[in-house]
Amino acid sequence: LLHVDNGLMRKDESKAVVAMFQELGLGKNFHFIDATDTFLEAMKGMVEPEQKRRAIGDTFIGVFESEARRLGIEDHLLGQGTIYPDTIESGATKRSDTIKTHHNRVPIIEEMIAAGKVIEPLADLYKVEVRELGEMLGIPHDMIWRHPFPGPGLGVRLLCSTGRNEDEAELAKIGPAVSNALAKYGLTGAPLPIKSVGVKADLRSYEHPFLIHGDADWDTLATASGTIFKTVGGLNRALWNLGDALPATMRSLPATMTRDRLDLLRECDFIMMDALRRHNLYDQVWQCPTVLVPLEMDGQGRELCILRPIHSERAMTATAARLPHGLLAQVKEKIMRLPGISGVAYDLTSKPPGTIEWE
Repeated sequence: LLHVDNGLMRKDESKAVVAMFQELGLGKNFHFIDATDTFLEAMKGMVEPEQKRRAIGDTFIGVFESEARRLGIEDHLLGQGTIYPDTIESGATKRSDTIKTHHNRVPIIEEMIAAGKVIEPLADLYKVEVRELGEMLGIPHDMIWRHPFPGPGLGVRLLCSTGRNEDEAELAKIGPAVSNALAKYGLTGAPLPIKSVGVKADLRSYEHPFLIHGDADWDTLATASGTIFKTVGGLNRALWNLGDALPATMRSLPATMTRDRLDLLRECDFIMMDALRRHNLYDQVWQCPTVLVPLEMDGQGRELCILRPIHSERAMTATAARLPHGLLAQVKEKIMRLPGISGVAYDLTSKPPGTIEWE
């Protein structure tokens, strides 16, 4: 067994993985390498989501092959935990479009699969079926029921940008339509000057999220979001602003994958995961990505933090979880104390039109 820390893990995750396998009595056959610098160098300067995903996948194979030679296991097969949604979203089935290339479906992996160098025992199963199998095999509960975590790790939760704000004309057209539609619900809002990956009619979309502001119950927020998606084009995510006011200005900033940004995201993610556990809600939520977007709000901060708790079963569809307002207030307060945070928002989007992960 080889665990590669790609620098895109959650806070203290590698320590937990090493301890877990040692407790299972596999320490003698378990190997660990911290390849953070290698992965960050491979993604240096990258902004586009697919480019980052491919760099992560290719770098993983390079590190794996190097370590395999060092350990004398280069003739061993590579075992992957690929599940069926990975294959579908990578466009590898007859009726699917490429929504996003999973790290285990980059071209170099496809070549290894064709050469018979990869085994994927779970490739035809959905996550719910993987968990059923794990319980039948007697695997510890905490291992089976951990929230799903993407292969590219925090690499798809840390958005990057050139900061050029090239869509100003498009946003100027979308903005009034968003405002008019939300006014019917006593809400205000605006599109954001960034884009995220989504899925519409089984096809990949790369469009703008929009921010909603105002006091409303969950049903009103869901209805208002649905109205926007039906009547305004160019949008694929709805966010609820947890701040005190709708920002008057929002500016995309230049940002790439850096150790400092990843460390900040790790802290934000830890705060959210800790809150779910303290409120006994961790097992009730399928997954909860925490995302950083390089946005300055009203001239303050550099990163908008987005919380994305969802309910799902097979990961092909998802709905936003409705967490207690008290929990959200606690999380927002703690995250806003972190350096560089410009705001906190809550992702209301179902899948479709938004994918579970932002990239």
